[in-house]
Amino acid sequence: MSVRRYAKIQYKASINTFIHPSAQIGTGCNIGAFSTIGKDVVIGNNTFISSNVTLENCTIGTNVMIHPGVRIGQDGFGFLLDTNGFHVKKAQEFQVEIHNNVEIGANCTIDRGSWRNTVIGTGCKLDNLIQIGHNVQLGRGCAIAAQCGIAGSTTLGTNVHVGGQVGIAQHLIIGDNVRIAAKSGVMKHLASNATYGGTPAIPIMEYRRQLIQLERQSHPSNT
Repeated sequence: MSVRRYAKIQYKASINTFIHPSAQIGTGCNIGAFSTIGKDVVIGNNTFISSNVTLENCTIGTNVMIHPGVRIGQDGFGFLLDTNGFHVKKAQEFQVEIHNNVEIGANCTIDRGSWRNTVIGTGCKLDNLIQIGHNVQLGRGCAIAAQCGIAGSTTLGTNVHVGGQVGIAQHLIIGDNVRIAAKSGVMKHLASNATYGGTPAIPIMEYRRQLIQLERQSHPSNT
């Protein structure tokens, strides 16, 4: 962190970027104001971390760009029911891996794993306001638009493109080169090299036929 000699800093001002002594930060990195780099976090070379970012329980690759307000490495949403029917927290003891050349938009949250590492593959691009649940793994080159949520333990293959406001359920496998239309709800595995839409998500041409049929039924005088 550097302060320009001509900066006007008032008495009792606080400059609160925190870097844990055990963190490892590569050359050419830039870390913004009020960010926290936690214990044993590793950050690769030439990575840009904007303001108000919290990194813990994670490794960050080289040439990564992390926008304001991102949270990486916090506990995932995992609970078990005890004999009295109360929710008991399940241990979240694994890490988050952010591979090289990833960009993570503002206010995204990426949870640490409970039984395997959460992984964001090389070259992935995440828009703003995305939730990545614990144990989720994204393959190389995925692109995810704003306000998507991917529930725990789901795996996306390589070059998967996800439209805005898509919800993907837990423990699913999404194949390589899949395209998912905006506002879809994915509730089952999706085969590779296809485009899907709707809730529940189905092949896009079938979804479009359903929309046409619904329109005709709603306005029979126009058919």
